[in-house]
Amino acid sequence: MATQTLLKCYSYEKLDFFPEKHLLLWRDDTRTLLTREESRLLEILCLFAGEVLNADSLYRKTFTSLDAFEETSDHNYDINLLLASLTGKLQCNGEMAIPIHVVPHFGFRVPLPTKTSRKQPFVLNPSSPSKTPATNKPIHESAWFKAIVTDFIWLKVSILLSLAAIIGLLLWHS
Repeated sequence: MATQTLLKCYSYEKLDFFPEKHLLLWRDDTRTLLTREESRLLEILCLFAGEVLNADSLYRKTFTSLDAFEETSDHNYDINLLLASLTGKLQCNGEMAIPIHVVPHFGFRVPLPTKTSRKQPFVLNPSSPSKTPATNKPIHESAWFKAIVTDFIWLKVSILLSLAAIIGLLLWHS
């Protein structure tokens, strides 16, 4: 049995951007990995696509509480260096795949994406034979989704182990 799930994905003409995986997936199936900070910066720009964000607002939206598990969130990120690095990774044949427009004296903006989510198959019972004929899906889609499922499973396992340890400590102290 299979179902479809939606992943956050900003689709543009030349690429798809997956913020949770810090990944740019080009139309020729090549991949470009982004740093966590580059991915977060591009995600905020895409989230507010069509709007002009001034540098201060962009910085606050991008880097305030970047990681909930960090003890402090007062890191000093250089937004200009991140934009330079990000624009280098967004280049394709001398053109920007997602153009980051600089509006002088106002801020930055990106155009609206064509889509903001992407359907991915989720197989509930992979060992059972498929009753429908196999479709010719690109390999990157199944490999991409397998990584997401694996990450989700490990997250659940770590949460359950943490809860078991906390309950054990509480029972031991009482």
